[in-house]
Amino acid sequence: MKPNFSVLGVTATFALCGCASVLDQDNALAIAPYHIEKSGRIVVEARVDDQGPFRFALDTGSSISVIFDELRYKLELETVPGKAVIIHGAVASGRFPLLDVDRIEIGREVWADPRIASLPGETAAGASIDGILGVDFLRRYAVGFSTRDRVIRLYSPHLVAGRSYRGWASVPLKSEPVAESGAALYFFEIELDGRTIPAVFDLGAGPNVINWPAANILGISRAGSRGDDLFSGVLESMRNVVRLKAEEVTTARIRWRNEVFLIADLEVFATLMMGDTPAAILGAGLFTQRDFVIDFVRSRLLVKVAMDEVDEPGGVGAATGSQLPLTPVSPN
Repeated sequence: MKPNFSVLGVTATFALCGCASVLDQDNALAIAPYHIEKSGRIVVEARVDDQGPFRFALDTGSSISVIFDELRYKLELETVPGKAVIIHGAVASGRFPLLDVDRIEIGREVWADPRIASLPGETAAGASIDGILGVDFLRRYAVGFSTRDRVIRLYSPHLVAGRSYRGWASVPLKSEPVAESGAALYFFEIELDGRTIPAVFDLGAGPNVINWPAANILGISRAGSRGDDLFSGVLESMRNVVRLKAEEVTTARIRWRNEVFLIADLEVFATLMMGDTPAAILGAGLFTQRDFVIDFVRSRLLVKVAMDEVDEPGGVGAATGSQLPLTPVSPN
């Protein structure tokens, strides 16, 4: 049983130099165009049982892939008798059936006999897509995102794992099991206002989120904050969410400026046993700005910093600590 951890919300691959490159387009197993939704999520087209294409969000915060009920009924997909999973969303949880699906196709790649759950898709997070491709699909590959070409590239996982890159920041990803399910999410550390906070790497989340323990160590109190925003998860929504602006966010050699975070004690933080400790979720909006590669084999996120990419080891800098003012943002 693998739960889904998604705020529901996904960006980019590579200006290649004349050097030998593992990211050469000819080495990709599949190439698929993507588009970025207003929420920031990355959406690709996929075929289901030779029908489609349909719209699927890429979600590193979901351990299981999902088809929403509207598409399920359209394709007349049957549920698997006696098979269901507990799905833990960002705001709520529930028990949902597995579907009998023969194949899902992304470009030339075929995922045969996938384990797919069926969800209602009734919130705003599910309104513009037909389903989610989670970590169970993504970790079959090394996944590259190209801002220039607006495509994702799926590589053999060991192809990227065997190389190092100069001009790319290498962010270590830590895989953490969740509860007793055997499922796992990927974390890395960020710095906000000189404070190190563990963050979930969640391409399925459009916005960035911190919990109230994280806000408190940054000097922001719940009593003094007013929020009118709506946070939409895949199962339920949460109202009266507070926003703040981070002038700078850093990890490895990567720096973002003037990023908006939501403050909310989402159910997913409690599920991760982080309800009482500072924690964050980093959504797709941060990553659609740069080319990057998810290397699951070596548990690292490679993010393009410079233009050169060569087949030799290259050092990466440590996260830069600095004072990062955070300012509550009045809702629009």
